[in-house]
Amino acid sequence: MFKNLEFSINLYTEGEKFFDILKTFIRDSKKSQWPHERERAMFARELFRRALDTFEEGVKAAESKAEDGFHTDQDLKLVKDMRARCDYWKKKFEEVAID
Repeated sequence: MFKNLEFSINLYTEGEKFFDILKTFIRDSKKSQWPHERERAMFARELFRRALDTFEEGVKAAESKAEDGFHTDQDLKLVKDMRARCDYWKKKFEEVAID
């Protein structure tokens, strides 16, 4: 019944914008004393964390596949790029998630 209400984001193609929106919202909400904005910021932090976990799982799967020999030079470059992006957003999450 609610399946048609689900929404997904491809973290490889749209992750940069998605993470940046969450980072900005979390950072800006720290200035607010309104309880509803603090609650939204907590939701944004959780969403950011869950998306990072998903991204990390995807990167690990791609790295594993590359290590098993199923890769081209272009694949290795994509996996390296994915790892760099994931690590970058983990660092940004740590910076903004601190209360």
